[in-house]
Amino acid sequence: MPDTVPYRVTVLLFDGVEELDAFGPWETLRFWQELTDRDVVVRTASLDGGPVRCSLGLAVTPDGAVDDGPRPDLLIHPGGSGIDHLRNDQTHLARMRSFADAGTLLASVCNGALVLAAAGLLAGLPATSHWSVLDDLASFPDVEVRTKQRWVDAGHIVTSAGISAGIDMALHLVARVEGTERAREVAHVLEYAWADDTNPPE
Repeated sequence: MPDTVPYRVTVLLFDGVEELDAFGPWETLRFWQELTDRDVVVRTASLDGGPVRCSLGLAVTPDGAVDDGPRPDLLIHPGGSGIDHLRNDQTHLARMRSFADAGTLLASVCNGALVLAAAGLLAGLPATSHWSVLDDLASFPDVEVRTKQRWVDAGHIVTSAGISAGIDMALHLVARVEGTERAREVAHVLEYAWADDTNPPE
């Protein structure tokens, strides 16, 4: 019998978001929504509900604001040039802590991990990010930086390496929620070469 409780996913958008960071996971999770028997709802959201200009120039109108509607079960926090602002935005950092405290699974792509680290959410946890910011990530207290993994699942927080690694992480999240066979089905539709056994821990 299908699960009748919606599983809500929000992919965060903001000025300077890296396009593939956001839309690689978004498309992966939207195909999951199409293929699953579960009630999965995937939406995009900006900070205020307004349009955003992505890192490489793509203009996007999101579905709404990040604080609108029911709390998401999963929030994807991409990276991009806009992270330089968000990692110092105390309102946004408090928002991330609030989501985590309420039970939302937080997943970052690329240098989006720096926002979670700035919010204090990666202290004592293994994490990864884009190779170019691993030293920056290591500057935060008690973050156990992983350098050779496409994604790192620390339970309530999942981080991925750069850009295309967000797709691998999104498939892992599908596998975590609904099983490996469903994740492989999504990967097949995407024609994406993914295997759940190619992300060995260091």
